[in-house]
Amino acid sequence: MYRLLVCLVLAATVSPAAACINDSELPNHEREFRSQYRGSPAPPPAAASPEPAGRPSARLLVVGGGVLLTAAFALTFVGRRARN
Repeated sequence: MYRLLVCLVLAATVSPAAACINDSELPNHEREFRSQYRGSPAPPPAAASPEPAGRPSARLLVVGGGVLLTAAFALTFVGRRARN
């Protein structure tokens, strides 16, 4: 019974992937898309704007993630000791 359930779950999750694999574009659609975007000039590159003042730095995000990861490990090990 368990194997049947696993097979049904796998079959249900694989069916959308088959639709993506068999997806194909018609040549006319591709030609229309190219004609719309091929002739348009590229916009000029924008000048480098300064970083917004309210945006956190990458170092702050890395440190914050490290603190959260350390706290998660600590809570996990403290919880195991309390149960034993």
